[in-house]
Amino acid sequence: MAEAPRSRRSALEALGLFLLGAAGLWRFLTPRAGAGGARSAFVQIAEKEIPEDGALVLPQSGVAVVREGERLLALDLGCTHLGCTVTATANGFTCPCHGSRFSSSGEVLAGPAPRPLGRLAIQREGGFIRVPRGRGAGAEVPDALRNPVGVG
Repeated sequence: MAEAPRSRRSALEALGLFLLGAAGLWRFLTPRAGAGGARSAFVQIAEKEIPEDGALVLPQSGVAVVREGERLLALDLGCTHLGCTVTATANGFTCPCHGSRFSSSGEVLAGPAPRPLGRLAIQREGGFIRVPRGRGAGAEVPDALRNPVGVG
């Protein structure tokens, strides 16, 4: 059997298709860093909207505000595996992309997520709280501000 001769043009076409496919795969498999945009950096919420021992989930802002007894904590809804937006469940949060599960306080219950959900700073002002938008906002908050805040 004789092999068909390959032209330089067909080799370049094959290389181009390979590079295009590799770029698409790279975009899918790498985490999104700082997917924020030019909208307001903060979300303002009335404290009375947060249910007792429950959570107020704002997927469009990438934030969940959880009330546990007398404390509030704000969680970034960006999964720490590849940045997908986690969804709320009766037992906490689940990543729809690869199945990571998190407790209601953001701790990892099942991987592949390597770290807990990011905690966001909470600012309280006259019955309202302000939190930074999620999906990357957690990386910009100093560690000293990531602790839960007591509700008085």
